[in-house]
Amino acid sequence: MLLIWAILFIEPEAITEGILKRFNKAEWLFYNLVQWIVAIALSALWFFVVALPFDKYYVPIEKLIIGFVFVRFAIFDISINLAWGMPWNYYGKKKWYDRTMTKLGGFGWFLKIICGIMGICFLLGYS
Repeated sequence: MLLIWAILFIEPEAITEGILKRFNKAEWLFYNLVQWIVAIALSALWFFVVALPFDKYYVPIEKLIIGFVFVRFAIFDISINLAWGMPWNYYGKKKWYDRTMTKLGGFGWFLKIICGIMGICFLLGYS
């Protein structure tokens, strides 16, 4: 259940940002600040509204946080690229994250797969 809620909190943000990038070619004022505020707010909302009530099922809090971050790392880029109209494996050239993932190449995608599997296991309560 936690995994489904995590995906339901991650995907709308990624799709919305991708659509905004598709129709707003130039970056508008404070775009990165707004992006970070929305990401932090949705992550906090997921944690306090959805994840903490599941603490009674003996899923440690650190696994909840790490699982959410890992699942977000695994699926966010693919979703935003598809909503943006870019190839699913596109990385930009300006941001540090994009340059690093471009340098890593296939190993970066391997990391995403491993983090996705670990995040899914953590959110499902497996050790």
